[in-house]
Amino acid sequence: MPLEVCLSMRDQLAIELGKEDPLAMLFQCIPSRPWKFQHVELERLMASETLGGWALCAETVEYLIEKIEEYRPSAILEFGSGTSSLALAWIMTRLHGDSSMPRVFSIDQAANHIEQTRAVLQRHDLVGMVRFHHAELVLQTIGSRVVRCYNLPTEVLEQFLGSVRPDLILIDGPAGENGIRFGTVPLVSEFVDPNAVVIVDDGLRDSELDTADQWDRLGYVQWEGIRWEGKGLLSGRVRPALHASARWWLERVERTIRPRSSFAPPMASENVAQNDQRVTASRVPLKTHPVAGHTVARASSPSLSTRVQPTCLFVNTYYPGFLEQHYRRRPELLSAPYESQHAALQAACFGDSDFYSFGLRAAGWAAQDVIANCPSLQRQWALERACDPASAPLRTALDQIAQVRPQVLYLQDLNVATREFMAEARPHVDLIVGQIASPIPPHAQLDGFDVLISSFPHFVETFRRQGRVAYYQPLAFDPRVLERLGRHQRDHALTFVGGVSPAHEGRYELLTALAKSSPIHFWGYGTQALLQHGVEANQLHGDVWGLDMFTVLARSTITVNHHIDVAQSNANNMRLFEATGCGALLVTDYKDNLNDLFEIGDEVVAYRSVAECADMIAYYLNHHDEASAIAKRGQARTLRDHTYEARMRHTAELLDRHLEMKIGANRLPDPDLGRISYGRKEIEPGQVTVELAQSWQSDRIPLQQRALVQHELSAMYRGDPPDVFRTLAESLRPYVRPNIELLEIGCASGYYYEVLEYLLTTRLAYLGIDFSDAMIRLARAYYPGVRFEIGDGSALRFQERSIPIVISSGVLLHVREYALHIAEAARVASEAVVFHRTPIARRAETKHFTKFAYGVETFEIRFNEEEFLSLCRNVGMEFITMHRIGSEPERDELEVTYVFRAPQ
Repeated sequence: MPLEVCLSMRDQLAIELGKEDPLAMLFQCIPSRPWKFQHVELERLMASETLGGWALCAETVEYLIEKIEEYRPSAILEFGSGTSSLALAWIMTRLHGDSSMPRVFSIDQAANHIEQTRAVLQRHDLVGMVRFHHAELVLQTIGSRVVRCYNLPTEVLEQFLGSVRPDLILIDGPAGENGIRFGTVPLVSEFVDPNAVVIVDDGLRDSELDTADQWDRLGYVQWEGIRWEGKGLLSGRVRPALHASARWWLERVERTIRPRSSFAPPMASENVAQNDQRVTASRVPLKTHPVAGHTVARASSPSLSTRVQPTCLFVNTYYPGFLEQHYRRRPELLSAPYESQHAALQAACFGDSDFYSFGLRAAGWAAQDVIANCPSLQRQWALERACDPASAPLRTALDQIAQVRPQVLYLQDLNVATREFMAEARPHVDLIVGQIASPIPPHAQLDGFDVLISSFPHFVETFRRQGRVAYYQPLAFDPRVLERLGRHQRDHALTFVGGVSPAHEGRYELLTALAKSSPIHFWGYGTQALLQHGVEANQLHGDVWGLDMFTVLARSTITVNHHIDVAQSNANNMRLFEATGCGALLVTDYKDNLNDLFEIGDEVVAYRSVAECADMIAYYLNHHDEASAIAKRGQARTLRDHTYEARMRHTAELLDRHLEMKIGANRLPDPDLGRISYGRKEIEPGQVTVELAQSWQSDRIPLQQRALVQHELSAMYRGDPPDVFRTLAESLRPYVRPNIELLEIGCASGYYYEVLEYLLTTRLAYLGIDFSDAMIRLARAYYPGVRFEIGDGSALRFQERSIPIVISSGVLLHVREYALHIAEAARVASEAVVFHRTPIARRAETKHFTKFAYGVETFEIRFNEEEFLSLCRNVGMEFITMHRIGSEPERDELEVTYVFRAPQ
């Protein structure tokens, strides 16, 4: 029952009965039946102990076990030990086996109660599964309320939980006055999984109802409802933490709301905090503070250490030449505090600076940067943290990782990824991500990474063939650079900004030829080597870094780009985005994927040979208006599509996804392969009832189907995608381009959005529709940034020829009006229509069947192939190709994906 309904009932009954706890009183009047545990082993376990003196009744224990089997949490935090501790230890052992670490973390106000519970666990050889903590009750101010609750300072919780972040909270304590449990969730919200399940016992009592109501209004918990079991069980989930200012406003609003009952925790006042001598615990602050020794770019960005957001620590390295120049220019920084040094380095905008962390924070994460090879910076951090200042900078980086304990460790230089570094970092993080856009260091331990990201498509292909999770992501530009640069005259007619090294063999011929034929000037490391190739000394200006480099580009009318040899046929380097972002006309070497990033000839200029490059430069030096127009369009494209903020929105989605798969996917039930599809019987078309036609709207199907999908997705990320995934991706590959609009009809939980973007290595403007409200709710939960709608494939809301690609995804076999579905897909598509996983027969007529899917009776159709193809031809579609997924020729049963050209 929804919480709001219970509150209204409670309020009405309180008026009528004039007593406290009216719902609890009402429920106690209902005769109870003898309770028998469904789990025989659990019944034997509980029968050996006396339940009467413990907090949870048998019904509640049984229900709790069922929910844990459903959610499959990795760790549980309980307030109030006793029967629950025994039951939790038993079920977590069943789910996870014997473990060297505890899975249940139990807090209790009574030391003797803990010892009794520990003795019970010892008798059943379960004591190792539970870690206890005795916490006295103290009066403390939480938000704007003065409450008595457990004394749980931050350092105590950090020591008690370590790196574990429980994903289920059971609240059956503390015992005491009304409102005493209000502090439990706020006190631990920073130390549990951001989506942790919350279960509260005694949910029918006034005190618990009021506490639940206040948690809801203050944004701590989102309630699913209350179960009238035992003494009442409230269940919900921890809400993603609010920014401090948001909760401050909610607290102000809360002060204007009269409590629903007289038992709500009191609001704090200044004189309470000052005069009440019983206050023995400090305030729990509403605002967060940065981790000591780390800089947060914006004051509004929460600290990594708060655990109130997904957390990421970027580990980067800077060129030694830049670091030497930076400290030579500003020697006072050598003795400056860590934060001052760090801020000065980032303000210089070297390399990718804080561009990634800034973009990830904009996507809702808490993110920070470590510059792992800066001796002065790392030495100062060690001094301020009482660590060994003589440690090597990389050793200090490991200390920083251990202190911050980010959920994601993001290495931007794989040179640091030695076997020893990865092994020491791993226990402190959940996910390790590596980024590479240069030759792979031979000592880099690629097996230690959970995810690899590269701007080289061919690297991504190689990593995936090796069974690694890999994503293609181009580099980008940060518009904040323009704010720091100000306005400049374009007084450099032609420039080259970049390095010259053995990794750039192809550049020597190009640059020396341009030096002889054009007024080009060179900036960058290694450019002095061009003297040996006849380049004049007055054309060479040496190294240029950070804002100095951006200033050169901002003063350039035309700038030349040439990719590193390892890029092969792919456009990828930072100069593409730095040059266009600064408004210079970019003349770059042609690459196969360049037109995916910029429109060649309209936004950038591309050459295929040294001679063509020289000719293009000569032309645009003499046609300033054309050069300026292309440069402006190139800059507009970069500022629209190629910013770090845009890139990191996508990265945040990927990191969320893989965190969920690694530490959260076990909440789903294991798929029962025997119940996916069974009991098929042939019926007449007229026997398809309304109930059968609507059966896929059942809310019993989505989670079971998703559990199967999760296994298939895991296989895909291991480099072995199921045939159905691979077939659809290959069917679409000839027609897909970056950000193409694609409609999937019958999207279920939306997993093909994830599959297609991964296998096609491109971003899609995806829209999924399904007629099941339960499926769409699940899709939106898994992919919150993607468009999903409830819709009917036989009556689409879209205009004719409005969507390039339409996929009918295994839906035709479940609808009676399949001819209308075919016609609607053809009407809406402008380029291609794909009918995926279509069951057909080549000899038999179209047949209808009933069957059970995930335990729900439904129906399906097997189409005569000629009838199906005829229906497609009749609405103007042209057959292109087909891909067979599975077949049983002897039974005349095939499963086929068809591709058609949309009616023109």
